[in-house]
Amino acid sequence: MNNYSYPIFPDWSKEELMDMMALYNAVESAYEDANGVNAEKVVKLYNRFREINPAKMEQKQIDRDFQNISDYSIYKTFQAATKAKTKNIRM
Repeated sequence: MNNYSYPIFPDWSKEELMDMMALYNAVESAYEDANGVNAEKVVKLYNRFREINPAKMEQKQIDRDFQNISDYSIYKTFQAATKAKTKNIRM
């Protein structure tokens, strides 16, 4: 796993920060791990992401920032997870 400087907002609580890190790591796994990542986990983490960042503009900004840093899309990974026919998804 690469060490990226993840998009982080100072107003996130410690719990929100941990949840966001879990999402970033899950997206990374979808792209990097041979077995991919559990699709259900991605959907749950993405829904939590939307709770933490209810504004669509904020969600898009975070996804853009994350994509600029890692080349991985949070939203595209979520879309793949919602359409998954298998337990795990791989990007």
